[in-house]
Amino acid sequence: MLVSMMARFNAINTMNNAQFASMQASNNMMRMVGNMHTFEGDNNLETLHEYDNKFSSDIATNSLLYRLAALQEKIFAKMYSDDLEKHKVNYIA
Repeated sequence: MLVSMMARFNAINTMNNAQFASMQASNNMMRMVGNMHTFEGDNNLETLHEYDNKFSSDIATNSLLYRLAALQEKIFAKMYSDDLEKHKVNYIA
C-alpha cells in the first residue's frame, strides 16, 4: 500500500510539474512575442518562427508527460484500492 501511495504522489507531482512547465513555456512565448517587433524584417520573422517551434514542442512534450502521469496516477489509485480491499480487516466475528 505504501509503495502505491508513494508512486501515486510521484505521478501527481509529475502532473503538476508538467502543467507548470507548460504554463512557463506559454508565458515565455507570449513575452517574447510581445517584446519583439514582428514586422520589422525577415530576421525577426525567422526568429519568431524558431521561438514558435521551440515553445510549441515544449508545450506538446509537457502535455504528453502530463497525460502519461495522469494515467500512472489512475493505475496506482486502482492498485491502492485493490490493496485496501485485499488487506481489509473483517471485524465481524
